[in-house]
Amino acid sequence: MNPESETLEFFGPLLDEPSKIKREAVRRRKQFDEKSINAEEIPEYEAEGWQVDKRLKRSIRVKRPKAIDERLENRFWMLLARLGYPQINAGRKFTILIDRKGAEPLRKQVDVFAKDDETVIVAECKASGSFSRRSLQKDIEEFANLKKPIASAIRKHYGEDKKLKIIWLFVTENIIWSTPDKHRANGEQIRIITERELRYYAQVADHLGRAARYQFLAEFLKEQVVPELSGKTVSAIRGKLGGKPFYCFVTTPRDLLKYPL
Repeated sequence: MNPESETLEFFGPLLDEPSKIKREAVRRRKQFDEKSINAEEIPEYEAEGWQVDKRLKRSIRVKRPKAIDERLENRFWMLLARLGYPQINAGRKFTILIDRKGAEPLRKQVDVFAKDDETVIVAECKASGSFSRRSLQKDIEEFANLKKPIASAIRKHYGEDKKLKIIWLFVTENIIWSTPDKHRANGEQIRIITERELRYYAQVADHLGRAARYQFLAEFLKEQVVPELSGKTVSAIRGKLGGKPFYCFVTTPRDLLKYPL
């Protein structure tokens, strides 16, 4: 079975070519959906929130702001792409095969998925149109219940010998987390990224590019042992980023790792 068909069996669609990831990034960077329509269709589209953007010779181009949940997914996806993840989900219909005892397997949609040589990112994104409180108990419980079958699908695809570290994330925007929900997520080893942390990691990526992936992973793997990194020592330089102290570890001139104090 070739890698492409195997990916589609357990999960997909998945991008693993730099040129395709760049094309996907161009689409995700846009804040608006765009369409070309006929002039007589304008009233119908305007009723659905579309606005005329440009009148072309043979058609009309209309645009509409993307939904806030899609914009959040795109922002986090773009961060992972900027961090240099070599495999990342395509589009918004990425699914993972879930095995169920006594029932037919089903496919679970996952908002953002990415993988490098040591880690896998599985993220659920939730956004609100305005800053408000929202119970995430049901969403956390559902996500937690899917961790085992999702991990099983990942192992089946990449192989048991890979020993990949899976990072489970809840990425939110404009949602005030309640203390019980934070405890639920923490108890299920699900890490939280709010819009504040997302801005911070984007800032780090602006400074370090792909090397910022080590800063990102250091935050979420700081309590885990990564065999590939054990026994290694590096030189450190103390500095600040946006007023926040950090250590800058230099392994090679092209490889900078930043870890906040």
